[in-house]
Amino acid sequence: MNRRLAFVLTVVMLLSCFAVSVPAMAEGTTIRVALWDYSNTEYYKTMINGFKEANPGIDVEIIEFSAAEYSDTIVVKMAAEEDYDVIFMKGLPEMAALINGGRLMSLNELAEGYDFAPYGGTEKSLEVNGELYGLPFRKDNNLIFYNKDLFDAAGVEYPTDGMTFDEYIDLAKEMTSGEGADKVYGTHVHTWASNVYMYPRFVEEYVYNDASTWDALIPYYEAILELQEEGCIQNYGSLKSGNIHYSGVFYKQEAAMMQIGTWYINMLLENVPNEDEGIASFNWGVCSVPNNYGITTENVVGGITPVAIGAYAKHPDEAWAFLTYITGAEGAQVLARTGIVPAWAGQEVLDIFDSFHDEHPNAPEGLSKYISGSNFIVEQPMDENGKAIVAVGDEMHSAIMTGSMSIEEAIAEYKEKAIAAGASQGE
Repeated sequence: MNRRLAFVLTVVMLLSCFAVSVPAMAEGTTIRVALWDYSNTEYYKTMINGFKEANPGIDVEIIEFSAAEYSDTIVVKMAAEEDYDVIFMKGLPEMAALINGGRLMSLNELAEGYDFAPYGGTEKSLEVNGELYGLPFRKDNNLIFYNKDLFDAAGVEYPTDGMTFDEYIDLAKEMTSGEGADKVYGTHVHTWASNVYMYPRFVEEYVYNDASTWDALIPYYEAILELQEEGCIQNYGSLKSGNIHYSGVFYKQEAAMMQIGTWYINMLLENVPNEDEGIASFNWGVCSVPNNYGITTENVVGGITPVAIGAYAKHPDEAWAFLTYITGAEGAQVLARTGIVPAWAGQEVLDIFDSFHDEHPNAPEGLSKYISGSNFIVEQPMDENGKAIVAVGDEMHSAIMTGSMSIEEAIAEYKEKAIAAGASQGE
């Protein structure tokens, strides 16, 4: 009897050990992943195939939505308690709305012991009240892109890291030339409000959800409206009515400079030159955002693309395995090879960006220093009222750029609307 009891106890102990050592993931599981632009984005497919090879017991079902409506669509879908295991998000305002509605799962328990160091602190932007709700997938910061060939032809020195905003405006005026089909604009200002507010955000003088900081926008709007009046940038109204995409303006060498996010590195690598699209070869470079404080590459400002687990997920353990794969070393290197900046910033990623000049002679050398700044400033921090506040800012931007209101009048009026939408009034 004692021998039998000892045998039973031994079996129980072995089974207990086995239960602890085996992951909670189930074989033959399919996780549902919500995102946008899957059909025409190759790196999604590469990463997901890599994940499936590394995790043969987990399949992935893609639920794809329109990019243009994704932010609103995902909020509506989650309000209907869709059981997406993984949710990609375009930014923090819609993420905050989902968190506020209880639509995302806290990751604190799943993330216990996880190494966050390679994210450089960007994961902190995805926390609310000490709860982590996602992992950072991408971090796109803003740069000045410029056409070296146009500067060489004009005999003008290239833009430099640490130049003042006034020097940038003067450079745009100096680089404007020609008329009609031969016109070259000194710079290009796309229609987004961010193409103005990114300058004061870079030096942390402005934040979208604090109305008391909005006066910091005044000198930037004054300078950009001056460029518009003098014909040094394309007219805002014409860009909007013509639905003109910023990429083509730069591809066609119609502008000498442009402030845009680092995702444009990917677009330039893939499209310059492109004989099928009639895009000629030209050399391009980048520099940090101009400012009056001498700040160069130590500051980077832009958006974070988070990935989260839905509150109604049926397979949270498998979803966590997916998150850590695509936002970790494997997924980061897939992204980096395309010229997209991942949030995971190990040396492997920096080496990839520095290799681009060898593979694409049109690209500049030393790109890694423009994606590795120590102070990442989130363009739009988490705020449960963020979507409404952003909408107010967009209306104000349009009113100013079309001249329907003066800068001071528009900022004063829209400050009140932003406060009504939930923006702070400062301390």
